[in-house]
Amino acid sequence: HTITRRPLDGMSTPAGVPAPADGATSTFVEALRVRYVGGSASAIKGKVDASLAGTHGGLSERDAIRQSTLELLKMVVIQDMGVESAGEPGTIRATCPKIEELDLAGNPLSGSWDVALDIAGQLDLLRFLSLVRTKLPDPTPETPPPSAVAKAFGGLHTLVLNETGVPFAGACHICAQLPRLEELQLGDHPVSLGSRPAGFETARDLAATFPALRSLLLENSGVEAWEDVWALRDLPKLEVLSLNRNPIDKVRYAAPPGAEDEESSATPFACLRSLFLLESQLAAWADVDECHKFPALKELRLQDAPVVRGIGASVARQIIIARVGSITALNGASVSKREREAGERYYLRHLIESYPEPLPAVAEDAEGDGSPALPQLGVKWASFLASNPRWRTLVAAHGLHSAQLPRAEGGKTLAMQLVNLTLQSSAGESIDAAPATRKLPTSLTVAKLKLVCTQVFKLDPNKQRLFYKSPGGGGDKSDGADAFMDELTDDLRTLAFYGVADGGTVVMDEWAPTDT
Repeated sequence: HTITRRPLDGMSTPAGVPAPADGATSTFVEALRVRYVGGSASAIKGKVDASLAGTHGGLSERDAIRQSTLELLKMVVIQDMGVESAGEPGTIRATCPKIEELDLAGNPLSGSWDVALDIAGQLDLLRFLSLVRTKLPDPTPETPPPSAVAKAFGGLHTLVLNETGVPFAGACHICAQLPRLEELQLGDHPVSLGSRPAGFETARDLAATFPALRSLLLENSGVEAWEDVWALRDLPKLEVLSLNRNPIDKVRYAAPPGAEDEESSATPFACLRSLFLLESQLAAWADVDECHKFPALKELRLQDAPVVRGIGASVARQIIIARVGSITALNGASVSKREREAGERYYLRHLIESYPEPLPAVAEDAEGDGSPALPQLGVKWASFLASNPRWRTLVAAHGLHSAQLPRAEGGKTLAMQLVNLTLQSSAGESIDAAPATRKLPTSLTVAKLKLVCTQVFKLDPNKQRLFYKSPGGGGDKSDGADAFMDELTDDLRTLAFYGVADGGTVVMDEWAPTDT
């Protein structure tokens, strides 16, 4: 999903054209001509005045062609061009009536909403407006006039107010007049999300203020309290909520403790598909577990949060995938069915070390159909189950054997065993090499297993990817799919940790250049 909409340049002109040397432009049309036609501000001003006098108004044929080209512009970027005013009434509408997307970032606009409204009011097709870095006064219920806002901005689908200094309450005053608004960007300055005046205090108020909003980007906006975010829960169409680079330290899919939650028939965050918490202050896995409760969540971003620091990107990814069962994208990369299965199996093995007591051996279920049953767990397990709410679900999905170290005859765990493993190569230079069988201790680490593969297939350990296939896993393809292979991702883990059993197969592949 595209997080931040970047305004597009509708003409094939060089980007970043600087303001003219003879002084900053002052009106929108002057800046437009400097940007898309070229020339100095004074020369352009004379042509603008002349063009208003007649059909060509004294313009050369070439300039007349350029004028007609301006009339076709749909996407316009006029950044840092010193625009102070809209110019003479009607000039914008006569010059470029087809503009649909307009980027006015960094223009002073005389520090007034009136100038922005005057420009937008002459563009009947305008759907996207960026006012980034334009310092604007805080809107109030009376200023700018709601009727003027509705007339000029009423057709907007996207409004970008980053670095404007406008607080969330002020944005509400503006957006209350924008019934078609689908995306609001308000960040890179403190927005005081929790400070909302009468009319915007409750979740119902905000739902009425933003009836069509699908994307709300509050990045680097000083949001600290999840309680303030919870007020957004009833926005009826909200699909994307970006809280990147905010010091939020918890996530809860519930009303804050002690709060008198208003009655609502709506499911909280019913349509939210994407939640972005890059560079947050989340430090507990309980906050990640809460994300699993969002009913429509498909995409999550959690890079550079304290909870995932120090455990390795690959391990963190697998644990998050396992804890949040609904997501199909994590940190900008899709989550395949195969990756989900691998992540959930890894997570179950990862938790074995946290068991309060050994899990009983696999037993047949009471109905005798051959499937293992999860035994009754005593009170010692209460804290473990509370800290890992999806554990039972994952054990049911992958089998009890995935949640305990495999045992050999006599009850000894495989960590104490020697196992016969078949080593195969899928790497380019050794793909034709004959498989080799080795008897190895299951206490062997993945790093040392790579050294064994180096001896057999002559591939540097740093270039190896190892996958494990359980005994007999490749024989039955009645389901139309190849046997599942578990990637051995952690060099410090033992073969026993990955459930390697006697008769299993280790397949060595080679990292592609783009993988490293």
